[in-house]
Amino acid sequence: MKEFVKSITSPYEKELIETRRYLHRHPELSFEETNTAEYIRSTLTSLGIPLMEGISGTSTVAIIKGQKPGPCIAFRADIDALPVEEENDLPYKSEVPGVMHACGHDIHTAVLLTFAKILAAHPELVCGTVRLIFQAAEEKLPGGAKTLCEEGVMNGVDFVYGFHCASAFPLGTIAVTPRAYSAAIGIYEVKIHGKGGHGGYPQNALNPVPVACMVGSALNQILAEKKNPLEGGVLTVSYINGGQYPNIITDTVTLGGNVRTLNNELIDKVFDSIHSISKGICAGFGLTCDVTTTLGYPAAINVPEEIETVRSVTKDLGYTVYERPDALGGEDFAYYLLEKPGAYFQIGMADPERPITSSPHHNCHFQLDERGITEALEMELGLYLRVTGQM
Repeated sequence: MKEFVKSITSPYEKELIETRRYLHRHPELSFEETNTAEYIRSTLTSLGIPLMEGISGTSTVAIIKGQKPGPCIAFRADIDALPVEEENDLPYKSEVPGVMHACGHDIHTAVLLTFAKILAAHPELVCGTVRLIFQAAEEKLPGGAKTLCEEGVMNGVDFVYGFHCASAFPLGTIAVTPRAYSAAIGIYEVKIHGKGGHGGYPQNALNPVPVACMVGSALNQILAEKKNPLEGGVLTVSYINGGQYPNIITDTVTLGGNVRTLNNELIDKVFDSIHSISKGICAGFGLTCDVTTTLGYPAAINVPEEIETVRSVTKDLGYTVYERPDALGGEDFAYYLLEKPGAYFQIGMADPERPITSSPHHNCHFQLDERGITEALEMELGLYLRVTGQM
């Protein structure tokens, strides 16, 4: 596989880097990727690749149909940038003040566009249908994936794949997990209503402050009771706001925080407990409360068999498999995996000899080694060839 894949991708390496650098110079924020979408659509149209109808906003979905039978395979790239002022001294530095591709979505987009070019130039490689998803707004809730799924982007798809470039791993490393790639993320807020009064006459008031403290302590115990101790998860009480003066009992106190679990069913149970515990404690002291819980993204649950396919392709291309530990970040690729089997993995793009390439994501100095971009293209093509039974 290694020699064949490289023979196909090598002629596109220069163009791949140029595409990435163009996108890096012209970043756009979530839900505002108008020029990026136009660039993607014009490129696909010039290749004679049709676009899926009924897709709203700045997302774009391309469809490539082959002459040979086969499955429908979807690949996804997110296209949005972040509100970060780039401080790298690069010839392709962001030209947009206060906006930067500080998470590598320019790389994801460039790889998928180049993959489209390869398939357009090599129709003999296309078995069945390939659906290329250029998704808007991964970085900002409610995200772009949910809307795309509602618009039917997964209809007829057999498998879905995606990757994220990573500064945490060295070049040539493919980080995988057969479980949850990312956590279900949620936030909650409890607004406790009491009765204000004079600090010297507490009997005439209903003080929400000590009740809020009890609610916060109780919420911290939820995961100890609801979560399998072998699974990851966190519930944080991040803030308690209420009252200003020593001799005034305030009317209301608000507390809230975030919840992250590696289990989509568990976060629903946690939300239910937040409601029941908060209301129960408040009622016990004669107070009331309003509770709001909001799901950000579900957990992205990989299918073990598809991760095993990623492992096999990694080894056949001569790269290193790294079994990644569980992590509690969020990723809206989860919505695709709720509908269809697939895999999401990371591709290392750090050079140990250049520490700046290990700068964290969402940082103003984020700067990956561009050699990793070529490796990502090889992985995408190799994965497609393996899934379609061509290698």
